[in-house]
Parts: sequence; structure tokens; C-alpha cells
Amino acid sequence: MTKKPSGAVFTAVLICLMLSISSRSASSPPGVLESCYCDAPDGSCSATVTCKGNCQKYCGNNDNCWAECSGFYSMFATETTLEISGGTYSQVVSELARISGKDISFTRPRLNTQDPEIGELGFKKAPLWNALEFLSDEGTVRIGGKDFESLRRLRKSLLSGERINFGVKNTPVGTFVTDLIGLTGLPFHVSGGDPMALANVDLQDVNLDEIVAKVSEQTGTAIVCPTNDSVAP
Repeated sequence: MTKKPSGAVFTAVLICLMLSISSRSASSPPGVLESCYCDAPDGSCSATVTCKGNCQKYCGNNDNCWAECSGFYSMFATETTLEISGGTYSQVVSELARISGKDISFTRPRLNTQDPEIGELGFKKAPLWNALEFLSDEGTVRIGGKDFESLRRLRKSLLSGERINFGVKNTPVGTFVTDLIGLTGLPFHVSGGDPMALANVDLQDVNLDEIVAKVSEQTGTAIVCPTNDSVAP
């Protein structure tokens, strides 16, 4: 004769399932909106964004303010191969928009009735950033309506050690690092700790070294950059 499981067994199983679901939900609550806002130290600009889950903000002097959902900046490190012979700037822009999945626009400094040819152009397994820089040197590049030139200035500020206001919310440290690679062009990686640990810091008047050190400390990880020992904690 087979015995039916007791009510206590069913209750225990149900509790375990509820705890498992609760644990997963706590680490990444679906649909929760997070906002990031910052002002530049010199008051020249501000930036704000509201995202489902997580976000990052970088506000530097001289009108270099960006706030985006986490994962945005990583696209600038996207491996890009592009070969154009006798093409136009419009063709380049269309191809870069396809690769990035973003709305990219380009305008030349002088109003032309025709889209001029650019001759030979080639990128082989280069970061997307390099191709955007090429366009930015020839005119104005906008990504989602924002001027890419201000992002170039922000990169220069970070690499030169200038101080900015920075923050990151509910972002896996692994995602933060891939964003940092795209933004700075440096080969950061997580060498120790859990890359899924959530980064939550809000910092004023800090440089790149201090940002990396604070995120490493808060998440219990080790973020290193082989070409720049000064940014390792």
C-alpha cells in the first residue's frame, strides 16, 4: 500500500520554492525603475536617466555629462569590421547604426547638397569607438541625440586623472567593467570576487583610480587593468 505524502512535506517543498523565487527576485527585481542624476563639479552641465534595473552617471567639467542605463557604454568596444571604397558618409553612418543598434546621426560642418565620397575607408576588428571618432573628426556625430564629442572629452578627462562626479546603481560589477572598457578604451577585467556582485556607489570629485578602487571595495572584487597598475586596488 502506497502512502500519500503528508501535508508537512508539501508545505516544506512549497516554502523552499518560495525562498528560491524570492532570492532570485531580490538580486534582480523585474521592472524596478532606477534613476541616476549628477551635476558637473564646475556646474557646466547635468545628466539624468531612468532605467529598468540599473544605471551609471559620469559628470565632468566643461560640459561632459552623461547618464545612461548600465550596458550602454560597452557598445563602444564592439569589434567593428568595415570596408568601404568610394562610399559616402551616409553609408558609414548607416553601417555603424546597424552594428551598434543605436540611432546615430552625422552632419558635416558645411551644408552640402550632395553627400561627398570618402574614398577608401577600412576598419578591421577595431573598437566601434574608432569609427565614431573618424566621423567626429569630420563633423558632428550624435548618438540618440547626444553629441559624441562630449563623450570623447569625458574619456580624455578620465584618462588624464581629472576629477568628476560619478555614480552607479544596482549594476553587476562585470557589467560595470565592460562599460568602463568601452568608455575608457582600457582593458579592465575582474580578477577576483563575484562578477555578479552589485555595484552601488555615489561619489563626488573623484578620478578614475578612485572610482575603480571604491567599486572594488564596495563589491568585494578586484578590478585590474594590465596596462595601468595605478587603477588596480
